[in-house]
Amino acid sequence: MTGIEEETNRISDGLSVLQALERVLGRRYSDKTPQWTDLGFPVIDRGKYAIFPLAVVRTQEDSDPGSSGRLRDMAHSLQRACVHFYGGDDFHGEMELDAEDGYGRKLADSGAVVTGPPWRCLWFIERFGVVLAHSVDQQRAWETLALHIVPIDWVRYRPINSGTKREASRHRRIIKERDAADVVWSWPLSVPDA
Repeated sequence: MTGIEEETNRISDGLSVLQALERVLGRRYSDKTPQWTDLGFPVIDRGKYAIFPLAVVRTQEDSDPGSSGRLRDMAHSLQRACVHFYGGDDFHGEMELDAEDGYGRKLADSGAVVTGPPWRCLWFIERFGVVLAHSVDQQRAWETLALHIVPIDWVRYRPINSGTKREASRHRRIIKERDAADVVWSWPLSVPDA
C-alpha cells in the first residue's frame, strides 16, 4: 500500500460491536446502563452514552472532506448488514436522523458528514439508540467512523404523560443532557489516569 492507504486505521468491526450490544442491551426491562468497557472493544465511555470508534483515515489535502469514499463505503456496508441482520425483534432499523434537529444537529455541528438527507443510520436496542456517525475533525485532517450509543430519548422523545409539569421537566432534562454530550473523539484514545 502507498500514500493515504497506509494511513487508514480500522479500529473495530461495527457488526461485532452491534452483536455485543444486542447481547448486553437486548435484555428487556433493564434500567441499568451497562459497563461499556466490558464489551471488549475500544470505547469512549461517557457514562449514560458511549462512542465505539470503528475507523480513522487521513483526509486527502487536495479534496473535500468525505470525498475519499472509504469510510463512506464502510458505513454503507455496515448499514446494509444491519438492515439484513437487525430488521426487527429488539433492533428496529433505519429510522431517519434529522441533521437539523436534536442529536443529528449536534453531530452535524461537530463535523459529521451528511451522506444524503436524511441520514438513515439509526437503530434501536431496547432503551438505546445506535447512531452510525461519519465525521471530520475541526482541522479537516482526519475522518472518523463510529457508533454512538445514546439514550433513546435523545433521538426519539415520546412523552409518557404529555402536558404535565413532570413531563415538561423530564423533557428539559433530556435536552440538557443531550446538549451537554461530547460527540468528538480522536485516535488513539487517551488513557485515563490510573
